[in-house]
Amino acid sequence: METNPRFETLQLAVGGGATVTANLGIPVWWPSGNRVGVVLAHHVGANMDQESLVWLQSELVDRGHLTIRFNFPYAELGKKRPDAPAVLARAYRQAVSGLMRDPQEAPACLVFAGFGLGARVAAQILAAGAKADGLICMAYPLHAAGKPSEQKADALFRVICPIQFIQGTRDTHCRIDRLETLLKRVGAPTSLDVIEEADHELELIKRAPRTPEQARAEILNSVHRFIARLHSN
Repeated sequence: METNPRFETLQLAVGGGATVTANLGIPVWWPSGNRVGVVLAHHVGANMDQESLVWLQSELVDRGHLTIRFNFPYAELGKKRPDAPAVLARAYRQAVSGLMRDPQEAPACLVFAGFGLGARVAAQILAAGAKADGLICMAYPLHAAGKPSEQKADALFRVICPIQFIQGTRDTHCRIDRLETLLKRVGAPTSLDVIEEADHELELIKRAPRTPEQARAEILNSVHRFIARLHSN
């Protein structure tokens, strides 16, 4: 049982002799409390050191949640073009295994989460049969930039656990009205929190009448409310 928060660097095997780097965040007194574990995946143009991802992991660990953030293989190699879907899914599954590595200290409640591409991959592996208690999609890329009619959401219709969406009103990859319409047809329980004046990175645009700290507080509150609802059901 940990008496101080601790962060461990892991190497996850992703096939073909390749590995990716991951960071496991272990909270104070783990395992205790609600024993929530959260897997965090990065945005398409970023890596596991994406500022918002590092910040969110730290906040979750401070609140007693076991967390893991990790690189997709292309990001590990410093490439810009994402891997094939099967490769991305394999890396996400390995991150889940890294979080659950010790059966005696494994979380009782497992949440998949991600920003952008990471959210899409999480949804895809849940649609393919992976098990989790909840899914958090931050800046979900519903469609190509400025092309709301070209939606990429098939996986969402096959997810059965509750889904929380956190989206910015200035996200060119996800028109809020299109997402709201889509969620009426998704079978799983869904909820949506909108961050005003936030873009596809969930960062505030210039001249926004609020501070970045206020926007991040909204994101964090959304995540915590969702996790709390999972425990109340």
